[in-house]
Amino acid sequence: MKKGDHELDVAFENDFYDPEAEDPKRRDRNMYLKYVEIIGPEKVPDSAYPASHRMIVTATPSDKLAPEQAALQVMKKFTDRAFRRPVTDQELTRYLKIFELAQSRNETYERSLQIAIQAVLVSPEFLFRIENKPDSNNAVAVENFALASRISYFLWSSMPDEELFELAKSGKLNQDEVLTKQVKRMLLDPKAKALTENFVGQWLGLRQLNEISPDPDLFPEFNKELVRDMQQETELLFANILERDLSLTELLTADYTFVNEKLAKLYGIDSVKGSKFQQVSLKDKPRRGLISHAGILTLTSFPNRTSPVKRGEWVLENILAQDPPPAPPSVPSLEETQASNPNLSFREQLVLHQKDPICSSCHKLMDGIGFGLQNYDAIGRWREKEGGHPIDSRGDLPDGKSFDGPLELIEILGQRPDEFTRCLSEKMLTYALGRGLQWYDRCTIDDSIMATRDDEYRISRLIVEIVKSPAFRKQQVTH
Repeated sequence: MKKGDHELDVAFENDFYDPEAEDPKRRDRNMYLKYVEIIGPEKVPDSAYPASHRMIVTATPSDKLAPEQAALQVMKKFTDRAFRRPVTDQELTRYLKIFELAQSRNETYERSLQIAIQAVLVSPEFLFRIENKPDSNNAVAVENFALASRISYFLWSSMPDEELFELAKSGKLNQDEVLTKQVKRMLLDPKAKALTENFVGQWLGLRQLNEISPDPDLFPEFNKELVRDMQQETELLFANILERDLSLTELLTADYTFVNEKLAKLYGIDSVKGSKFQQVSLKDKPRRGLISHAGILTLTSFPNRTSPVKRGEWVLENILAQDPPPAPPSVPSLEETQASNPNLSFREQLVLHQKDPICSSCHKLMDGIGFGLQNYDAIGRWREKEGGHPIDSRGDLPDGKSFDGPLELIEILGQRPDEFTRCLSEKMLTYALGRGLQWYDRCTIDDSIMATRDDEYRISRLIVEIVKSPAFRKQQVTH
């Protein structure tokens, strides 16, 4: 039969009836159908199986190959990949016994393999990235296969490919020049898209946009589709800088962005039509870099108004690597101040609200930056007035340097590449290691800044330096 659906009929065609037969059992012949079983095809060409099947079942029993021998070949290759390292003979024997147990219960070869593979996929060695602990408290080099996994999950959020496995197997992966070459190769791979999506989401907090609900009466155009557009805009800027290997500061100062029609309308850009994203120039617009992206501005606002405090705090933490202290308890809300002084501008109300000496030291750090972003409303639209009052977007940075408006603020931040590189180094090293940074990681950060500075602050150089750093290549017992 050809491949496809077929209709089968079962009929009793040679009925027999002889009522005069001497043997009563031969007078009437009938058939009682209990079930029909179709077995086959006896031989299936390899091309008929799905690609996933062919990748796993790389050997089948034959006259020259017993089922146990074929299973050994399949399980060795599969388990090496699943555990991201060469499997030990003891481990392999454990899974082959599961295969043999299934065979003893008259399961087919494929079904027996399936049961053994299921056991591999529930093993901690597959579910977790397990690294052997060093024998002493001294920092020691991570074993080559574990290093391959560290790199691949950092850059691809996935397991190592064949090239990384082979380098780990040969013992060459830990060499500086090999690591540099591999990082640059992997950043050009489409799988590096995972670094953009996962790192940017973690660093900038864009994942939290899904939990934000601006007031629908004030912002009726805000919906889930716009949230996705906001996230994609920032991801596309980061991806563009990564793909073209540009300077880190371009994240702050880029005079272009990526928008579709919906986001372009929010920005007052009329030339973009349709849902497809495209690069547009911002040279005649009061926006530069990710700080002016609608997603960031929405993330740092309240549902019904902007927040210079939240925006200033966000810039300190995510651009300047400065963590402001937590707010003291029993601080009166801004709403109380607004109710008592309805004729004051928002900025005047905020200044009055922060007269308390306990609050002023922290707010001076945050608000001076946040005021510079007041021209953007709570979902990132540009405005000149708020509540009938002209917006005063003058501000000061923590070192006392003054600016007037967002473009001057962004220009000053872009002129401080070492501060931004430090911040990005800390965020990216945290992401790469999967842990918080310790005091002894400071040397790694300092070395990354110097090396990146020497290479015009290219983003690939920062990533290479993180992978080559002792923090990434070594492990230490912690108590």
